[in-house]
Amino acid sequence: MSGQLDQLYRLQERIRFVRQREKERDTVPTELADVDRAFREKVEAAERLRARLKQAESELSRAEADLSEHEEKQQKFHATLKSVQSSREYGAVLNEIDGAEKLVRATEERVLALEEEIEAARRDLETREASLPAETAEHETKLSGWREAQREIDVELTKARAQIADLESGISPREKNEFRRLLEKKNGLAIVKVVDGACSACHMKVRPHAVQTLKVGLEIITCDRCKRMLFLE
Repeated sequence: MSGQLDQLYRLQERIRFVRQREKERDTVPTELADVDRAFREKVEAAERLRARLKQAESELSRAEADLSEHEEKQQKFHATLKSVQSSREYGAVLNEIDGAEKLVRATEERVLALEEEIEAARRDLETREASLPAETAEHETKLSGWREAQREIDVELTKARAQIADLESGISPREKNEFRRLLEKKNGLAIVKVVDGACSACHMKVRPHAVQTLKVGLEIITCDRCKRMLFLE
């Protein structure tokens, strides 16, 4: 059992190493955070503008279709007006014409507003897209040192992941799954050392009999308080 615990402990250390190094690789250094944030804001602004332009163009198509429909109805009402036989019918058709004219004017204003918005958005987007390649190159230059550090970390991670796979190959699927579940539940710390007779995670004193059992190494002992597996070097 002591050999298995040793293997699980080494597996845990490799997994913790990978998680820590991944976090370091993916976290922008403090001194570069403002530079990276400013660049990303420019990229996101261009993306939002591009999305709004596409949406406005779709809205314009619908508005133009609506305008065509309203104008067609308006023409029909004018044609109907010529054939009415009574003053009552005449008044009703006039009301329909008035309503249709209001819809036409409102839709024309909507079309005009969208056309102006689209024209302005296209000019703005063209300006942003023209400057983006140079801004991207400048951004990458400023972050070149960090990019190199990221590549070095990736080399370390490749090696560490291979070590994890090698360690896991010697552990049964059931034990590996149980260990992984405990690892997630205990925030990456499933196995902890006994230091000065106490659990090094929660500092609960380990019963003397449990310490002796750990020395013999015949079974897995867990902490009475935090329920992590205990490891005695």
